[in-house]
Amino acid sequence: MPISFAGKILTVFDVTAEQASSTQSPRVPLRYAIEFMLDGETPGRVLNDECMRIMLPCLRGPETIVELGGSGDYYKNFVPGQKFEVTNYEAPCDRIVDMTKMPFESGSIAAFVSMFALEHVYDFHAVIRECLRCLKPGGRLLLAVPFLYYYHGAPDDYFRFTDSALDRMLSGFTVLKKVSLGNRGLLLCQLFHEKRILGSTHGWLLRFMFRAFCLIPLLTGLLGNQRDRRYAITHLYLVQKP
Repeated sequence: MPISFAGKILTVFDVTAEQASSTQSPRVPLRYAIEFMLDGETPGRVLNDECMRIMLPCLRGPETIVELGGSGDYYKNFVPGQKFEVTNYEAPCDRIVDMTKMPFESGSIAAFVSMFALEHVYDFHAVIRECLRCLKPGGRLLLAVPFLYYYHGAPDDYFRFTDSALDRMLSGFTVLKKVSLGNRGLLLCQLFHEKRILGSTHGWLLRFMFRAFCLIPLLTGLLGNQRDRRYAITHLYLVQKP
């Protein structure tokens, strides 16, 4: 439960800051090559899911995790049994929240998670300020944003972020974990993995040929360093309020 120190209410998590800093880095397993050829999830989606599988438990604790810009229970299911609230600017979600002007009291939230939402907010600096304001001392923000990624309006898509920019944006926090996810091979496969649900108008044969063309780069990407910041699909930060 929360404890008091020097007049401040601190936040207690199941995973300490030291343990969070030493967590393994997410990576796409070699067996994904079969899923890719069978038109399964895109490399970027698999990377992002691995992010959440490994890093969301770092927000576990007796208080509620608040997801910003979420929809449905997809990421909530990565931490079963945890109190979890999904917020967005419109339904479906648990609560309507404007990320630039949050309704929470200052110092009242234990943990925020934001997965591929910040690029959809034009005043993204206001979001970072609001997270810092609303978090309790010792509270955490798990933030994942795209770098080399296609346009995906929801309802619009404004920005891509380098890790250099994120370092400055998050300078008011203590960084517990920073990971760049992706490499040139996985990025190429992401670009050529066309899916109908993502707007592709090509037939199944041409889409399969695109994936077959990417098989060697895919294997190279799966076996190589998946933390190449030059070709990162996603940048992930786990930060803590001092």
